[in-house]
Amino acid sequence: MKHEAWRHDPSAYGSTQPVAARFADVDTRRHVNNIAVYGLHHEARQRWLMAADGGAAVWPDGRLLLKPLSSRTEFWQECHYPAVVVARLRLLQASPDCLTLAGGLFQGGACVGMQQTRLGAWAPDLSTSARLTAAWLGDLAGSGEPAGDTVASHRPAGTEQRRLYPVAATLASRYGDFDADGGTSEAAVMRGIEQARAALLKAAFAAAGGQPERDWVSLVVVRIDLHFVHHRAPPPQWALASAVTRTGRSSAVLRVAMFDGQALQATADCVMVYTDPAGPPGAAALSPALRAALQSFYWFSGDTPCP
Repeated sequence: MKHEAWRHDPSAYGSTQPVAARFADVDTRRHVNNIAVYGLHHEARQRWLMAADGGAAVWPDGRLLLKPLSSRTEFWQECHYPAVVVARLRLLQASPDCLTLAGGLFQGGACVGMQQTRLGAWAPDLSTSARLTAAWLGDLAGSGEPAGDTVASHRPAGTEQRRLYPVAATLASRYGDFDADGGTSEAAVMRGIEQARAALLKAAFAAAGGQPERDWVSLVVVRIDLHFVHHRAPPPQWALASAVTRTGRSSAVLRVAMFDGQALQATADCVMVYTDPAGPPGAAALSPALRAALQSFYWFSGDTPCP
């Protein structure tokens, strides 16, 4: 993936802080799971915002509801427990429409992951975007580094149409899915996105003749492009939807979504890479059976599968 080399350089970021993963964050592949890695980025963002604001408007008063419009999270290496993780932040752009923040997670001096996030102000209903005031922006100044197209400003067309997704599932919400502002937490959205991916991958491995409950984790996430439509409180149950938009030699791109009733809450394009548990480390070629199974779940536009 092409991106600016400075993102791997710890000295290129203006804010540095240690963040801690927990043993409870370790998954069956014995590394810190993707939702927890996203959470480390989130924690670093929150601390940066509190420092930039002096603490009051963002937390604990909550007068300024700064939440993501979109984000891109890249997973470059496995993050391991209990080694120290250092989070670094850099402000790229600040305007009344949004803040663009670049973050990196470093472990043992190596960059294990990156996140670029467009943060916007939200109205109290957590459904309507607002503008950041000049008074709050104050002396905030970006690095001068253009944000580029690393994070798309608009979600992919058609994502709100559930009929375009060939795989459907449901996910019950929990009290723990609320955030401190009474909306849906980012962790809950990530959990829903992961559950939607799992539903599709299990179906694909079942069609390919594998053991779906075990084999679906062979496709690992390397990038998530996430778009938030609203941050309202969790419904009793989300409707999840998923599709494949592209397949490569060893990769697939899954488009997944969470619906609050009939309304889209969040959607994500997830780049997945296949790893063969019985083979050498690194990416492995998709088998013909698995490739055909994934392609049978392509995203549809009308009656025509998208390439």
